[in-house]
Amino acid sequence: MNISEMLDEYTSWLRKEITVTKFGEYQELTTPYLDRYNDYLQIYVRQEPDGKIIMTDDGHIISNLISAGMSLKSSPKRRQMLDRILRNFSMEQKGDEITTFATIEDFSKKKHLMMQAMLAVDDMFELSAENVKDFFVEDIETFFNANEIFFSRDFSLTGKTGSIYTYDFHFQRTKERPERFCKALNKVNESKRNMTIFNWIDTLEQRKEKSELIVMLNDENNINDVDIRAFENYSIKPVRFSERQNNLNIFAA
Repeated sequence: MNISEMLDEYTSWLRKEITVTKFGEYQELTTPYLDRYNDYLQIYVRQEPDGKIIMTDDGHIISNLISAGMSLKSSPKRRQMLDRILRNFSMEQKGDEITTFATIEDFSKKKHLMMQAMLAVDDMFELSAENVKDFFVEDIETFFNANEIFFSRDFSLTGKTGSIYTYDFHFQRTKERPERFCKALNKVNESKRNMTIFNWIDTLEQRKEKSELIVMLNDENNINDVDIRAFENYSIKPVRFSERQNNLNIFAA
């Protein structure tokens, strides 16, 4: 597969699909990525007199979580997870808003980081049900530890476009296996699938050695065969969590 060509096609599509509308003192950027309500993610941008660019989601994502009954104050683990997501994507929380600052030079990178952060925080809604015992990533970590699979957590990489991507797990290269990364997807939709694929293509372009991506899918939520095929078409290995024991060999050294 021609990685550079696929990356160019994707960035061209993304550029074409983003619309900009004047909204008071802000510019409203409507992206092609969808939240769990199938509404397009929107980012609001304002430039200060000193040239600094302010970016915010206007409280859309966190307010929706709270409206749906998720309490961040009463759950230290959810609060910890939110803080980790924001930190990984270089975002801040002000009230209910997800915000960041950018310059003209790094605006595109920060915009992409914000879209990733908004999707990741939106995914926390799946943790609001009372019968959810633990976070999906922690379940995967427990599985790796139980099977003596050694890994690094929250491994960040810079892609060809300059954007920073964080993978939940990293497995070092061995004599028998190439370097591997693992991304946990608690629930898959078209937006998360496409962003995962793009991020990996952009990451792969910068790796000097052969690298592989494994996506661990929480199949307690519905997994679409179309999503499975899409990952496989880009040489990404999808693993259903219920079948993790049968796939030990792809994680082990």
